[in-house]
Amino acid sequence: MEGIGEILPRVVRKLGFQRQVRLARAQAAFQDACGEYLRPHVRVTSLEGGTLVVACAHPAIAHQLQMESVALLAAVNSKVGSPPVRRLRFQVES
Repeated sequence: MEGIGEILPRVVRKLGFQRQVRLARAQAAFQDACGEYLRPHVRVTSLEGGTLVVACAHPAIAHQLQMESVALLAAVNSKVGSPPVRRLRFQVES
């Protein structure tokens, strides 16, 4: 008998929800990786190809996250799976 872990990926693929599931995984992984202090000030807005787009409340936050992008990408990719997220793009919200 198959478990939910084997069945669910097939159902998601058949229903065409791979992009939404991938985005949700990336959002959760990024929120975990950026930490409790920055979490209220950032929001993943989209996953465009291999680029994760993140809205930041302030330019200094975007700059800080850009400096930490290698570690953030590793954390996100550990939960998102294949294909990997190759780039982070930070936008400042006004």
